[in-house]
Amino acid sequence: MRNQSSFYTEYETKGKIVMKKAGKINKTYLWKILLSIVLTGSCCFVLLLFTGLIPRSAIKESCIESAEYFSEYGMFPCLTEGQLNTKKDNYSDCILVDIMYHISQDELVKSTVKASYYQPETTTINIGFMDSLKEDKVPNVEYSRYWHGTLTFLRPLFTFTDIQGARAVLATVWIALTIGNLFLLWKEKAKVLAVCYLLSNIWLQAWVCTTCIQYSTMFFMMNGVSMAVICLFRKRKDIESLYRKIGILMAVSGVCTCFIDFLTVETVSVTVPLLMLLVLRYEAGELSEWKTEFLRIASWGLTWGAGYALMFVFKWILVTICFGRESLLLALSSAGERFLGETYMGGISLTPIATASELFFGAIFRNQGMLFPYKENMSDLAGFLSFFAVIFLCGSLIYLFRGKNFSGKMLLLCAILGAVPYIRFMVLQNHAFIHYFFTYRAQMVTVTALLYVTWEFGLKNVLGKK
Repeated sequence: MRNQSSFYTEYETKGKIVMKKAGKINKTYLWKILLSIVLTGSCCFVLLLFTGLIPRSAIKESCIESAEYFSEYGMFPCLTEGQLNTKKDNYSDCILVDIMYHISQDELVKSTVKASYYQPETTTINIGFMDSLKEDKVPNVEYSRYWHGTLTFLRPLFTFTDIQGARAVLATVWIALTIGNLFLLWKEKAKVLAVCYLLSNIWLQAWVCTTCIQYSTMFFMMNGVSMAVICLFRKRKDIESLYRKIGILMAVSGVCTCFIDFLTVETVSVTVPLLMLLVLRYEAGELSEWKTEFLRIASWGLTWGAGYALMFVFKWILVTICFGRESLLLALSSAGERFLGETYMGGISLTPIATASELFFGAIFRNQGMLFPYKENMSDLAGFLSFFAVIFLCGSLIYLFRGKNFSGKMLLLCAILGAVPYIRFMVLQNHAFIHYFFTYRAQMVTVTALLYVTWEFGLKNVLGKK
C-alpha cells in the first residue's frame, strides 16, 4: 500500500501542474483579448481612412440635398406631435455629414482625426453647413473626442444617395438583423425571450431609429452582437470554449461600439447580448451558482469596457501625435462635461442651472419617464412614479403566482443586467439629463428582462397552464 506522505506528494505535484496549465491558459486568453482589441481598432482606423479617399466632388451633390433637408425639417422634430420619446435628432446627423464633407484628401490622417466642421457662433449647424456648401469655408469647430466611425458607411452611401436614403439603407440592415435574432431565438426554442424582445422594441419606440443615423448605429451593433452570441451558443462544444469566445466577442464589440457610436445608448451592445446568453443558458439548465455567474457576467462586461476605453485612448493618442497636448486637453475637457458639466433645467442658458440633486435624479427619472407618452408638462417625479408602478405590478405578479420553477438566482442576475442603464445615467449625468429623449433606449435590456421574468416566474404559472 502506498504510504500517506507519497500520496500527498503526488497530489500536490498534480495540483501544481494543473494550476500551471490554468495560468498559461489565462495568460494566453488575455493576450488573445488584447490582440483582438488592437487588430479591431487598427482595422477600423484603416477603414475610416480608406473611405476618406472618396473625393469630395463625389458626395457634394448628396450633401447639398441633405443640407436642404436639414434646413426644411429643423433639428429636433417629434414624429408624434408633443411626444418626446419620438423626437428625432437631425442635429447630430447634420454634424456627421458636415464632418464628412470637410475631410480633406490632402491631409487625410489629420482631418480624419480632427473631425472638424463649419458652424459660426451666430448660426445653427444646418445653416452653417449650407453656407459651407455654397462657398469654400474653413471648418472652425473641432470634434476630435469621438471617432465618428459611421462615416465609413455614410461616405460610400453618399456617392449615390442623400441622408434620407442612407438612413433607409442602415435601418433596413438593422431591421433585418432584428428579424434574424427573433428567428434564431425561435429556432432555439426560446420563444418567450423572442416575444419579450419584440415587445421591448415596440415599447421603446425602436421604429424612430429608422429616421436617424445616430439612433440606428447602436441598434445595428446590438442586433449584430446578439446574433453572434446566439450562434456561438448553438454551436458550443464545451462551456469553457464558449466562455472564451464570448469574451473575445465582447472585446471586439466594445471597440466597434466606441468607433461608430455618437454617445447614444452604447451599453445595449453588451447588456442585451449578455441577457440573451443568460436566458439561453438558464433554459438549457447550464447556470452555475449565482456568484460564479455574476463574476462571469462582470468579467465579460469589463472586457467590453476595456475594448471601449482603449479605443478612446487610441483616438486621443492620435490627437496628441497630430495636434499636440493642447488638442488632447480640449478633447478631454469636452468629454468631461458629459459627467458633471453645468446643465440648464430647460436645455438653454435662459433657464436656471440644475442643482446637484436635480441633475442626479433628473438624469434617472427623465429617462424612466420616456418609457411612457412623456410630454413637456410631465414632471420628472411623474416619470419615476409611472416606472415604479410598472416595477411594483410586475413584482407583485411574480410574488403572487411564483411556483416551483421560481429561481431567485435568475431573477437577481436579470436585475443586475437591468440595472446597468441606471449606472450609466448616474455616471454620465449631464448627458442623460439633456439627451434623455434618446438615451432612454439604453433600458432595452431592463424592459426585456422585466417582461421575461414576469412571464417566466409569474404569469406563466397561471396563463401558461390555461
